[in-house]
Amino acid sequence: PNPLLTEDCPELARDERKGTIVINEWMQTSYEDTFAAGDIVTGGATVILAMGQGRKAADAIDRYLKTGNPADPDGGNADVCEGLT
Repeated sequence: PNPLLTEDCPELARDERKGTIVINEWMQTSYEDTFAAGDIVTGGATVILAMGQGRKAADAIDRYLKTGNPADPDGGNADVCEGLT
């Protein structure tokens, strides 16, 4: 368990048994604007698993920043420059 989570983020959803952060299928924590991946989610695991989760989280964050929805299937294709010209 990470004691900093308990002290700094008491309302963050955690799996008390594993001492890890609970995430949804888009790697989003119980804090709307916060995503997590790797050992903080799975506990001690392989680097390959952590890298895969990092990529999945990065994709969800990209969609979230572009559309406000990490599950938006078209979010990765959104034109962030639209309307700037």
